[in-house]
Amino acid sequence: MQEPLLRILGPIEIRHGTHSGPLRGAKPSALLTALLLQPGRVVSIETLMDALWAGEPPRSAVANLRSYAHLLRRRLPASTPLISHQGGYELRAGPDAADHLVFERLADRGRAAVSADPPRAVELLTTALALWSSDHAAPGVERYGMLDGPLRVLDAERVRATEDLAGAWLGMGRPHSALRTAGQVLATEPLRIRSWLLVLSAHHDLGEPGRVTDAFESARTVFRRELGTEPDPSLGRLHRQLLAG
Repeated sequence: MQEPLLRILGPIEIRHGTHSGPLRGAKPSALLTALLLQPGRVVSIETLMDALWAGEPPRSAVANLRSYAHLLRRRLPASTPLISHQGGYELRAGPDAADHLVFERLADRGRAAVSADPPRAVELLTTALALWSSDHAAPGVERYGMLDGPLRVLDAERVRATEDLAGAWLGMGRPHSALRTAGQVLATEPLRIRSWLLVLSAHHDLGEPGRVTDAFESARTVFRRELGTEPDPSLGRLHRQLLAG
């Protein structure tokens, strides 16, 4: 797989020619991110101003946008031109140009293979997750306006792909790898029921009934402490099912 030239699954980077490396400046980074989240579409100046200035643009906002667009054009490869339209900008990025686009495609393919072909799923999902160099998409970019929802979705998809990978490891008969992978999610998002289900299943596959119960009780403790409630009933059902059989 050719390495994507434009990267937002970590520090914003443009990898092209002599100017390869991080994109400097919070506003140019936010502009590039906003345009990459709508590849091949015209994003209006009003939408971009809201994304860059949280609905309170300075009087010079339009001129500033032109300056940031000019900076991006100097850095972008010819294969991803930034086009000016009346009232907006369009970044023409192909499906392999940006890391988040490649990630989404690989994650979807890996997810579809988890049950039918676990080794292939592991390969695809591992490759997809390797595109991330941060726990959050576009770190350092303020999530104003149109940036908030899509970046949150990308963050959630990273977690989902990690859980898919843990499931694929279980399908391959690799419970140690599944346990480690699901544990990575719980280290930062301890309320993920799916990850707890994967942890219980991994301990069961390792022949560790005591640790199945320990994990179940750990989940109950976390949910009581954080939410004042019990975890989803599916966790209790799996716990009883694994101990029974």
